Amino acid sequence: MKLKKMKKEQKNNSSTTLLNLRTIIIIVSAITSLSVVYNTILMQVALLIFSIFLLLIIKPSKHRFHRLLHRMKILLKIIIMLMIFQILFRHGGETIWQFGIIKITSLGLNYGVSSSLRLMLIILIAGLLLDIPYYDYILAFRSWKIPYEISFLVASVIHFIPIFHKQFVTCREALNLRGIEISKSSLFVRFKIFSALLFPVIARAVSEVKYRSISLELRAFRLYPERTYIYNAKLSWFDLTVQIFVCLVFTIIVILI
Repeated sequence: MKLKKMKKEQKNNSSTTLLNLRTIIIIVSAITSLSVVYNTILMQVALLIFSIFLLLIIKPSKHRFHRLLHRMKILLKIIIMLMIFQILFRHGGETIWQFGIIKITSLGLNYGVSSSLRLMLIILIAGLLLDIPYYDYILAFRSWKIPYEISFLVASVIHFIPIFHKQFVTCREALNLRGIEISKSSLFVRFKIFSALLFPVIARAVSEVKYRSISLELRAFRLYPERTYIYNAKLSWFDLTVQIFVCLVFTIIVILI
């Protein structure tokens, strides 16, 4: 009975999502490659819809979903501003509307909308990958026979990004407790506040990296060529089917379009 329970826990902990991380990385690589190569509105919309569908497939938690919506809400103003600048200052093709020196052309409209959709796609994909535990990355890279040092380095970078965000939120909350509200400040004051917060956040991160390196040395990091793992990230038939399907669709799109 205990053995079955341990196997069940091992199966549940081996992957935090419905799809294996290697499958997700292959899908994300295909999506981002198509987004860069084909800079059209139709392609960006299709890829954005597919990314949202992928987000629903991997069954994110309610907390992760709200956090992703919060990121999109914060960056939506920047995306809209960039789209307006691209539309107004990039000229070419047919003139759609003109008022004095202000002119909107077909090339500027297409480039502005497609670039904004691509930026939203990158934010969505980045939020999806950052919410996956770094241990899953180590297991995935290990399955691809990537050296453990490189796997650990990439996984640590991904792991430190949420830590930076938490430290920044902590510093911002400390300022709010002192009566400094960033949301109600002017743009120039916000820039000064963020510049002042940048140094302590980086200093804390460097300090944490130092203690992490000491911890690795105490645990004899890289002493043995082979390492043992508690969990195994094996591919299921569903993962293999999805990977083959994504590779075929990617190849067909590249050949035909």
